[in-house]
Amino acid sequence: MKNLAVANGLTLSSYSFQKLPGGGDCPERVLAFARRLPEVQKVHILLAGDAPCPPGFEAVRLPAGGVGDLLGALSRLAEGADHLFYFFADCPLLDSALASRLLENHRKYYADYTFADGYPLGLAVEILRPGVLPALAELAKGCPEVQAADRGAVFEVVKKDINAFDVETELAPADLRLLRLTLSSDTKRNHLLLTRLLEAGAADAESACRLVQEKPELLRTLPAFYSIQIVAGCPQLCSYCPYPKFGIQRTGKQGEMELERFVGLADKIRAYSGDAVLSVSLWGEPAYYSRFPELVSAVRERGLRLIVETSGVGWDPAVLGQIANGPGIEWIVSLDADSPELYGKLRGEGYQEALRAIDLLAARFPSQVHVQAVRMKENEERLEDFYRAWKARTGKVIIQKYDHFSGLLPDRRVADLSPLKRFPCWHLKRDLSVLIDGRVPLCREDVNLRHPLGNLFEEELAEVWARGQQLYRDHLRQEYPSLCAGCDEYYTYNF
Repeated sequence: MKNLAVANGLTLSSYSFQKLPGGGDCPERVLAFARRLPEVQKVHILLAGDAPCPPGFEAVRLPAGGVGDLLGALSRLAEGADHLFYFFADCPLLDSALASRLLENHRKYYADYTFADGYPLGLAVEILRPGVLPALAELAKGCPEVQAADRGAVFEVVKKDINAFDVETELAPADLRLLRLTLSSDTKRNHLLLTRLLEAGAADAESACRLVQEKPELLRTLPAFYSIQIVAGCPQLCSYCPYPKFGIQRTGKQGEMELERFVGLADKIRAYSGDAVLSVSLWGEPAYYSRFPELVSAVRERGLRLIVETSGVGWDPAVLGQIANGPGIEWIVSLDADSPELYGKLRGEGYQEALRAIDLLAARFPSQVHVQAVRMKENEERLEDFYRAWKARTGKVIIQKYDHFSGLLPDRRVADLSPLKRFPCWHLKRDLSVLIDGRVPLCREDVNLRHPLGNLFEEELAEVWARGQQLYRDHLRQEYPSLCAGCDEYYTYNF
C-alpha cells in the first residue's frame, strides 16, 4: 500500500521562511509532518513559475492557477497511489494524530474525499481517493472563480455535485469556524497570530483549539479592513443614512483628501498590515474624487485591495475608462429599489443614472460589480424580486442589513438578526475607520467621535491601533460602553 503527500506551496511568502518559536520555519515543520504520515514515500510540493523549492520536497510546477490545473496535477501525481494527503506548506501546526483519524475514517467508509470540519484552517489534511480526481478535474470547469491557491478549493469543487461522492468528515470538539482563523504564515497578520499561539504553547490541533478559546485576546492582530473617507459630500441624502445628522445638510461635494495624503496613508497601511482591503466610501461619494484613477493605481501598486461603494451617481465614463481592468478592485452600487418611485423615497433622484453606471461598470469590470440593497421595512416586499432580477443579470447581489447606528436612526429593521449569544465585535477586532482629516473614530458607528483613537496624519498606525485593544478586552469580558451596548453591527463582517 502506498500513499502520496502533496503540499500546496502557492501560498508561501517571505513570512513562511521566518524561524518560528521552537525552531524551524513552516516548510521544515510541514516536511517533518508529511514524513510521519502513514506509508508516505514521497512528499511533493506544488509551486508556481520559478519559485524556489524548499529542501526535502519534490517540486511540481503548475502551468496556471485555476483549481482545474490543481486537480489535474494531483491526478497525474497520484497515479498508482492508494490515498492522497493534501495540505498547505505554510501550516506548521498540521496534526499527525488528526490526520491518522481522518485516514481511518477514509478507509473504513471507502470515502472519495475526507476532511475535518469545525477546526481552524491549517490543522488538518484533506484526503482524496486518487480514482476520483479525474471526475473532480472535469467538474472544476464549472468553477472558473476558484483558484489553485484557495485553501478551500478542493471542497468548493466537491460541493458542486456533493451527492456524487462519498464524503466523510471528522468533527471538531468545538465548532470554531465562526472565528475565521487560518493558522498559516502566508500573511503578516496570520504569521503574527501563529507566532503568538506557538509562544503560548500550541503544538497540535487540541492545544491550538484550546488556546484560541482560552486566550481570545491573542486573536486581535492587525487591521485587515480600512474604511477611508476620501470625499466629504454626496449627490443624495439617503433616508437611512446618518450623515445628514452629523455631517452634511445639502448634496454636493464639500471637500476631499489630498492624493498625497492618501498615498502616505496607503504606505502606512502596507507597512503595518502587510495586506489589507481599503474601502474608500466612508461618508462620501467616491465619484466626486478629482484624481480617482491615480488613487486606484496607488492602491494596486502597493498590493492592497480596493472596495468602491457608490451610489452610481456622478461618474464620468471617461474617468472610469482610465482605470485599468483587472484584479484588486470590487465595485458595490447601492440601489436599494427596483423602481424609480421606491428609489426616490429611499435615496432621492438618480435611479436611471445608477442603472447606467451598473451597465458601464459591469462591461468594464466583469465579475467585479455587486448590486446592493439595504433591507428595511420600506423595501421588504420588493426585495426578493430585486434579488432574483439582479442575480440573473450580474450574478453578484448584496443584501445588507439595516443599521440604526446605535439608536441614532429609527429602527427600520425587518428582523433582528443578532446572534443569541453576543461575542466581541468584528470591527474592533479587524477594522479601522479614517476620516478625511486623518482622525480615527472607534468605528464607523462612532459618528460623533465619542471614542477617538487618534490621527493617522500625525501618529503611527501601531499607536492608533493599540488604543482599541482595551475596549476589545472589555468586549471579551462582556462589558460595553453605551455606543457598543446599543449596537447590532458587531456580528457583521467586512470583505
